[in-house]
Amino acid sequence: MDAVDGVFKKLVQTMNRSLPERRRSLEELMRESEPSLKSRNGSTISIDKKELEMIAAIVPKYQWNRLMLPIIIEMTPDFGANAARIRGEVECSLVIKLLELKKSADKFIVLYMHEIKGLRRMLPTATQYGFYVSL
Repeated sequence: MDAVDGVFKKLVQTMNRSLPERRRSLEELMRESEPSLKSRNGSTISIDKKELEMIAAIVPKYQWNRLMLPIIIEMTPDFGANAARIRGEVECSLVIKLLELKKSADKFIVLYMHEIKGLRRMLPTATQYGFYVSL
């Protein structure tokens, strides 16, 4: 890795400091009156209970322990400038249902900017952007 790659890597790490240290399951978060997580920079990430209730109404209860929140919208150049990836079978299935997409749930799905905006409008506190690059 050369000096430019090192600087770029550090920049991406800094951009991702607001991501959670550890994502938590819908099942865990639904038990809390004020659901929250700790970010990598030590701040608190609050998730709106109404968003969790909307998610819980869509996701079957037996999958609550597999749905990890917040859903990370992975901004990566791998899919072009206007696309992002969502990972996780249950997470993908939820996003497909919310956005009424004609895609099949898999281990990941690719969303385009208009879909990302729609998802963020529906789940502003239960989604977060993460930035990823391959060096």
